[in-house]
Amino acid sequence: MKTPASLQTILDTASLSGRHVAGLRGDFHSRMAAFRRNRAASEQAALQEDFKLVLAAWGMTEADIPGVISALRLRLLVFAVPMLACLIATAWSGNRPLSLLSLACIAPPCLLGMVTTLWRISILRNRRFTPLCRWLLRFRKPH
Repeated sequence: MKTPASLQTILDTASLSGRHVAGLRGDFHSRMAAFRRNRAASEQAALQEDFKLVLAAWGMTEADIPGVISALRLRLLVFAVPMLACLIATAWSGNRPLSLLSLACIAPPCLLGMVTTLWRISILRNRRFTPLCRWLLRFRKPH
């Protein structure tokens, strides 16, 4: 049985996306390995103690902080708009599979971008480096 052209297009796109995600996963793992190789525990502790080292690592000075925070707030909009557009399209189309697939593909990277941007804003506002995992754990419910 021959598959319809639109279904074949979706399958081809999904296949390409799968290969692209696998490539991204490999890039991510190699970058994480590089971070682990290039920053010892003592260097991590130094970042947490001396905020000027964080600024130097991010290529900033103390005077740049207000402008960078403003730019990061704009970045939040850049991540929110595509996600909201897909959410509205999904609601408008009556939960069609293609709109749900679009939302499923766009929402996770946008959410990750929003979380990391909020983390950076928090670091710059508090003028104290906190590792991402520790920052995320602040939001858990106490038992």
